[in-house]
Amino acid sequence: GSHIVVPKFWEGRQAYLIQNNDKRVIFVNPYENDLALIGTTDIPYEGRPEEVVAEASEVDYLIKVVNRYFKRQLTPQDVVYSFSGVRPLYDDNADNPSAVTRDYIFELDASNGNAPLLSVFGGKITTFRKLSEHALEKIQPFFPMMKKAWTAKIPLPGGDLPNADFEQFLSDLHSEFSWLSPSLVKHYARSYGTRARQLLAGAQREADLGRRFGPDLYEREAKFLAETEWAGTSADILERRTKHGLHIDAAERKAFEDWFGNIMATAD
Repeated sequence: GSHIVVPKFWEGRQAYLIQNNDKRVIFVNPYENDLALIGTTDIPYEGRPEEVVAEASEVDYLIKVVNRYFKRQLTPQDVVYSFSGVRPLYDDNADNPSAVTRDYIFELDASNGNAPLLSVFGGKITTFRKLSEHALEKIQPFFPMMKKAWTAKIPLPGGDLPNADFEQFLSDLHSEFSWLSPSLVKHYARSYGTRARQLLAGAQREADLGRRFGPDLYEREAKFLAETEWAGTSADILERRTKHGLHIDAAERKAFEDWFGNIMATAD
């Protein structure tokens, strides 16, 4: 499945879900303040998962669908970024990739007194938590001391916002670190939740954030991601842990890549 990112081309904060003639639905979402995220395609792929890219035909497909619904007509030249991922779907002999089940299948082999082997087929990122709990349920008989499932009501790291009120948390964080720009405090709040205080610990002014590489991208955040989120390459920072790469120019990217490469080499 591939996605494209283009400059936002409508007013307002609303998202759209549109349907193509092939009955597939495409989402058009506001993204990174002034951009739009459009996806996704659904085609067979048999190569190495780490080498998958958005093909030109997929980009054309998404643009064609969107152009049926909007006055602003997009072209491939509007695409500022694209990315693609591989869905490990279970082959149920469906004729159309879109008709293949998105559910996951378990196969447990514990025959002849051997150690249990649980194989998982299919699944997707939006169901990973439920899949994991079901997997543990399958092997629970072999681990009598295993505790009951608990992940459904536990927030992710940084998600323990008081009263689950993000706007109030954002306001409190800005009051606590009043020297932060509105865009930067919002970036930290949305990206790290309550862990933003860990990132900002001891900082009292912008200079305490270290070198600035581009809009809202500072040395301190990069080091925080390397230390707490296993970021090991510049792409981990710019494209995976954050989307800073969408907001910096070629010179800023080169400066960041050189700096981050040096600190990782020193760490090794």
